Amino acid sequence: MDYKTTVDDWAEDTDDFCHACDDWTDADEHGNCKDCGIAYNTIDPFLTPSVAKVYSSPAPSVSAHGDVWGRGGSYTWGGVGSATASAWGGFSTGTSSSARMLKHKRHLDSLCKVVDPNVKHTLNFATEGRNYSNMRTGALFVDGTLIKDSDAKLDIVAGLSIHEKLHLVHTQPLVKWQRIYANDNNLTNTQTELLHSIGNIIEDEYIESQLAKTHAGYVTYIDKVKEHFFAKHDIGTIKGNVIADVLNTLLAMVRFPSTISDERKKRHAKHIQFFARALKDALVNRESTLVAIQSIYEYVYQLAVSEAKKKGDTTEEEILERAETRMSELLQEWGDSAEGYSEGDLSKIKDRLIEQERDDAARTDRYSSETALREAIDKSGAKLADYAAESESISDRLDKAIRDLADSEYTEDEWDSGRALGLRYGTKVTWRNQHASKDFHVDRYDETLKKMKSSIGQLKRKIQLYGDTKIHTIRNQRRGKLDKKMLHKIPLGRPDLFKNVIVDEDKPLDVCLLVDESGSMGSWKMNKARQTAIALREALKDNQALNLWVFGHTADGYTWGKEGETNMSVYWSPTYQTDIRAIGSMEARAENRDGMALLASAERVKAESPSIGSNKLMIVISDGEPSANGYRFSTGVPHTKKCVKHLEGQGWNIIQVGISGARERSMREMFTNYMLVDDTNELPAKISKIIRKVIKV
Repeated sequence: MDYKTTVDDWAEDTDDFCHACDDWTDADEHGNCKDCGIAYNTIDPFLTPSVAKVYSSPAPSVSAHGDVWGRGGSYTWGGVGSATASAWGGFSTGTSSSARMLKHKRHLDSLCKVVDPNVKHTLNFATEGRNYSNMRTGALFVDGTLIKDSDAKLDIVAGLSIHEKLHLVHTQPLVKWQRIYANDNNLTNTQTELLHSIGNIIEDEYIESQLAKTHAGYVTYIDKVKEHFFAKHDIGTIKGNVIADVLNTLLAMVRFPSTISDERKKRHAKHIQFFARALKDALVNRESTLVAIQSIYEYVYQLAVSEAKKKGDTTEEEILERAETRMSELLQEWGDSAEGYSEGDLSKIKDRLIEQERDDAARTDRYSSETALREAIDKSGAKLADYAAESESISDRLDKAIRDLADSEYTEDEWDSGRALGLRYGTKVTWRNQHASKDFHVDRYDETLKKMKSSIGQLKRKIQLYGDTKIHTIRNQRRGKLDKKMLHKIPLGRPDLFKNVIVDEDKPLDVCLLVDESGSMGSWKMNKARQTAIALREALKDNQALNLWVFGHTADGYTWGKEGETNMSVYWSPTYQTDIRAIGSMEARAENRDGMALLASAERVKAESPSIGSNKLMIVISDGEPSANGYRFSTGVPHTKKCVKHLEGQGWNIIQVGISGARERSMREMFTNYMLVDDTNELPAKISKIIRKVIKV
């Protein structure tokens, strides 16, 4: 499309379009419209002071892209570089939509924090089919359906997230001004919504222009959003609703002018000329933005009122005719009794009927104006101003799944073969914090606590001694600290008047209980493993020298279906003590990839340990040998053995406790230290004995 020097030159030939009739018509011999008699080059401006001021201002110049602000072809403000959301990293095969979206949600949240770390927010995927920000709560909502099945539109969602955060940063003054303006001018709800729609169109561009000043690199994400929502969007003619059509023209001028067709330029030339003058300085500062919004609102509202009058206002002739009809009906109804009324009485009745008809007409006409305005707002593309969601929303089920993962602090970690000690398949490790999310989890924990109260108490008393500081004094030394008790022997010339004090302090101990949560651990086996975990937590929780981690592990999905994963559950740790009854939710789940579970547990303990140089003990409760996709006996056993040796070389004491039914041959092959427990009722006591032996109490 070709653009001229000023906006007044946009439409070369508008001589055949009557703005009064809002239609293409023929001119008479004087150059006026044959239908209405008004000159083609005029339009009723419905002048208010602010509108008049805009009309009298000079025409702004227009860039090669049809823009009064001089933006480039993408209609964004000063961006540099390229969008990088695609560099956040993908996911391995089998990753669920909820896990993918949670990971992206965390990255998006980080982007928004960078926009302004001082303005607090929460980021959510929209469940209402729209993108928006809640100015009161700081909640941001973006269309998650764009990335539900693919990462292809991740840059777009990043741009949406940034845009909504910008509203929190910049839009509060506009919200306040709109409230005051609506109150001061007694605006109806529909009028207020028109004000909001126009304000939002301009505000969206204002906040994005501010982004270029503070985070120019982020503008590339806005590029992607504008391209997605506007570049290929056809702003078509809305037949039968002039105001809606005019609002669409305003939207296009502000957000993406290249979508304005030549036909629209001609048809709305006068409106475009006004909008351009109003918008010319609209983004200079906050005050200029408010001035532009006010003048454009007043212009569009008066235009709406005019259109409603042309289509719906009741004439005085119609009012008199209706009153006459009602009067005739009354006289017919009264019959002979009407003869009792004087001419003066009948005249007064007729006047009253006329007054009623005028009141009814006024109410109807007002309603017609509101209806016309309401229809215009609904039919226009004004909702596109804030990037309308493409579909209804993500499902409630998916939203809940994402929130549940977020609550569990779910993470994924793809290990390379070196870190996984040669393993090439099944190296993805997932972590989630487990919760006592159901009533029976809580009940199960509390019942176990009551049942094992005596055993827990005995273990607790035994280990309380660990960590106590022991002081040894060696007297009669030739060097050291002068022993006051030997001062009386100084005259004797004794050289052994000194003492040495030795402080013996127990080294901190990190205890990791790793429970096999494979399917074969169901029923009574898992019940005993759960009891053991509860007993340890209760006995060790108050000893500052002992740090406890309780992990569970399964493989190929917490509930099956994610091949190649090692799935770790956190029930208790120095960094996760939110849900003290979480161990009550320990369950038999899918398969087991033991070697990866050992490596992942050791790595996490090392990262979270509050004690430098602590001793390390890992107790592994299992009922068998490794069994997972691509990780059976021939692969799993030698890899687990390799992992055990590797960790022992790092200072770990690792003991496998095989529950009844475990293969001693496999245990012997994999672990340096192991023990079989035939009677699972003895499991808590056996584990307690192991710990006491290690800590030597």
